[in-house]
Amino acid sequence: MSIDPEDRFELPRKFQHGVIRRDRCDRADLEPFSATGSVDPQGFATWRSIDRIVAADGPAAAVRSFAASSAEDKNFSGHNWGRRSFYDSHLPDRRWPLLLRLLDLVRSATDEEYFEAVAVAEKMRDEYPVPASRAAMAVLAPERPEWCSADIADYAAQTDVDNYVARLLMLACTTREQARELGRKIKDWNWVNDDRRAEGTFLAAIDAGADEFLIGCLERDRWHALNLLPKLPSDLAVSTLIGELGPKDAQAALLEAAKRFPRRVLRLLAEAEPATQVDYVLRLHVAAGPEVAREQLLRLSEVGRERVQALLNRIDGSGSGAPSGEDPISIAAEADLPHVLVVPPWADRKAGKPIALKNLPAPAPFFRWPAQETSGPAAIPEPAPTPAEAGNQNKIVQTMAEWLHSEYAPYAEAADVFFRRYPEEAVRQLLVCALGPAGPERRTAEAVVRFAAREGLADVVALAGETSPEAAVATQAVLDRRGLDTFPKSMPAVPLWADPASLPRILLAGSTAVLPTSAVRFVVQMLTISSHRDVGPYGGIEIVQEACDTDSLAEFAWGLFENWAGAGYPTKKLGWAFDTLLWFGNEETARRLAPLVRAWPGEGGSARAAAGLDVLIAVGGEAGLREVYDISQRSPFTALRAEASRRVAKAAGARGLSADQLEDRLVLDLGAGPDGTLTLEYGARRFVVGFDEYLAPYVADGTGKRRAALPKPTAKDDGTLAAEAQRRFTALKKDAKTFAVRQAARLEQAMVSGRRWSEDEFRSVFVEHPLLRLVGRRVVWGEFDGDGALRAAFRIAEDGTFADVADECHVLGSGAIGVVHPVHLAAELTRWAEICHDYEIIQPFPQVGRPTFALTSTECEATRLDRFCDAQLPTDRFLALHRTPGWGGAALWDSGSTVATGRRLPGHRILIVRVNPGYREGRLADTPQQTITDIWLSPTDSHGRRGARSEALRLGGIEAVAASEILADLAAAVGG
Repeated sequence: MSIDPEDRFELPRKFQHGVIRRDRCDRADLEPFSATGSVDPQGFATWRSIDRIVAADGPAAAVRSFAASSAEDKNFSGHNWGRRSFYDSHLPDRRWPLLLRLLDLVRSATDEEYFEAVAVAEKMRDEYPVPASRAAMAVLAPERPEWCSADIADYAAQTDVDNYVARLLMLACTTREQARELGRKIKDWNWVNDDRRAEGTFLAAIDAGADEFLIGCLERDRWHALNLLPKLPSDLAVSTLIGELGPKDAQAALLEAAKRFPRRVLRLLAEAEPATQVDYVLRLHVAAGPEVAREQLLRLSEVGRERVQALLNRIDGSGSGAPSGEDPISIAAEADLPHVLVVPPWADRKAGKPIALKNLPAPAPFFRWPAQETSGPAAIPEPAPTPAEAGNQNKIVQTMAEWLHSEYAPYAEAADVFFRRYPEEAVRQLLVCALGPAGPERRTAEAVVRFAAREGLADVVALAGETSPEAAVATQAVLDRRGLDTFPKSMPAVPLWADPASLPRILLAGSTAVLPTSAVRFVVQMLTISSHRDVGPYGGIEIVQEACDTDSLAEFAWGLFENWAGAGYPTKKLGWAFDTLLWFGNEETARRLAPLVRAWPGEGGSARAAAGLDVLIAVGGEAGLREVYDISQRSPFTALRAEASRRVAKAAGARGLSADQLEDRLVLDLGAGPDGTLTLEYGARRFVVGFDEYLAPYVADGTGKRRAALPKPTAKDDGTLAAEAQRRFTALKKDAKTFAVRQAARLEQAMVSGRRWSEDEFRSVFVEHPLLRLVGRRVVWGEFDGDGALRAAFRIAEDGTFADVADECHVLGSGAIGVVHPVHLAAELTRWAEICHDYEIIQPFPQVGRPTFALTSTECEATRLDRFCDAQLPTDRFLALHRTPGWGGAALWDSGSTVATGRRLPGHRILIVRVNPGYREGRLADTPQQTITDIWLSPTDSHGRRGARSEALRLGGIEAVAASEILADLAAAVGG
């Protein structure tokens, strides 16, 4: 009967030549040896001596003599016989080769001689109870497995110097149980791979039963175990490899096992607990052998069948329910494909070379670098007043072109601002390189020219036409080529995890035809040379976006990303597989990615998480932006919250909103409905969760009684629902606390900065929002006229109406609404403090009880605030001031030290506080004390750069609220 290939074990070739035979044979088959010659003075140290004993007295006498001799050496030691010729007469200890020769002579003896030798061996085991000697006797008698079992039971690894007894027991093992028990007792596995003859004999005898033994090797000799486990036809071996998934070596081992035992691996992968790397290997396995997967579908469990069928559907190109073995979608013909997907540029030898023009006139000098003191870490070039003040134009503009796709965010943002601020001037400078000789400078310049045309920043063809008609033609050719001729001399190889067979199919736009495998491979190759951190995606990517169905591209991108993640994120840095989500992703991509972004920092993936925020915003629309805002508020990782906050502010600017306005639109409701409550279930019992005036969640039972926590589940409750409800309530308490602190800080900053809302905005955010209305009721609001003067102050009552200082109903007028500062309230301040006391209103931040300060008449006329000059303060207090909301906008540097901070004010002004000697980040101990040397109000230009000290403004121009806050912050900093 034939053996199923999946149950057959093939001994690896490296072991085959060294397997020690223990079965009976004819002596004529043994290697001949001449007994003539002189006696070896070392006695039993040569074959000659052992052969002479057998020839004279039979195998039994040789067994007795060998046992007596080997018992003299407790460890049977002296030489590692695994790496040298076993018949080398120069070996310092020849007991190992003697044992092998004795084994050959015993197994080739007659039946009478053989059984006599075995009987003697049994007596020798009792007469010489040395572990090595007893184990050697077990090697000579394979039909007495109980000897080996007994020796394994008595085996003590701590007394087995150099593991010689263990080597003998490996030779003696004949059953899976013996191998398992021996594996459990071995402590040091490093020697196993050294003795290939012992291990080869062991594997040949035990077959798949060696799985448990090799699993023991994983900790001490991982490489060796992972090299052999994929070769064993064992469910335990495959399951162990699945459990080891994570490191790349385990993936490679499991993929090797999948080639040898495709049905076994398919079954165990399909039944395994879903995980990123398990799903990845399953995808590759199904893609490599869809016929085997279809054949095995009915043999899988329901869950496993669903997982495999879903992968087959992706391969077939259908969403679900694709008939087995059929391809419901046709393959697109070459005539229907863009040329770049039929013959890519790197394979098209007929493609023409780009036009290169020589001796193009350089534009007149235009740019210079700004002064270092005001430029910060990423300077933006500015127009030069005169040609004499201009710098090296080619170097300046080329530097900004290189910055445009820099990984360093300040550089990329500065370059983006530069090209949007001076598009025509910059393009004129870059056309010299963009139409010049091939090389990296031309590629970078071309990318910026295409960027300016794509974003509508400049008519680049018309600008080139100013030079010559030929330049206009060449520039149009640059746009038409889309950068298709920009690729490396040697295209990167497509990695295994990006093999087209394992990825979802791509449909042509408006068609049911899918791209052929060759075209998908070209798409993958285009992606390998694309990066939004370099010069943007390869030009063919835009053609693919135009020619293919957007939803199928998004599925393709997610499948590629899953494979990349499953392979352990193998590419350098973030890699092109991650960028594919930017090029092809959609809102569903953002929905899938959001939970991963939240978890990555805890897994050492902070860089991936930060880049994931960009993907959420770029492809997720309003929902993606809301996810990023949610992360900025609730992520437990400080760095990720900061990254998310920066991206929210940037997204607000792109929408023409302030960060505060966008935050108003995205503010969370924590799952609460319009009535400010949500429901948690235990199954038969339900509990309504509400929020008190401090935003602390509480539980209301059926009688309406408030409880601080959910009750304990009972036997009648659904255990799963109850556990989920308690987990959610615990998370809700934490989120609500964070939410309350954040919103209180926002409102306090709105009061200080003088932020205003329209009536509609005010009602939607602070009157109708299920949670913010609870905060809004604890704040005194005001209506302000166009000049910023307070018309009337009011508060929000519990029923949503408005009450004034007399506690009468207040009707909103046409003025803007804002949080009232106590400076505005003047004589009404005392009455508002009484109202808060009478209604037991505890404000979310100091408002009516806030201390106020004012400039003196002398200070109002001065340009220097002498009140705090020459004051000394600890460096950590100055740093705290620098990091206080509203401050930090005018940090100045002197020899690498920060020597000033500032507070920006409306009307292009900034208050600067200068100190000496300054401090360096991370080295505060070097300068523990600071002295305030100057405080002045400076004008700023349209770009926020301060003016000279000689241009200082009168301090009296600072508004009363801002002056009060500035004085309060400075007083707190100096300890006054």
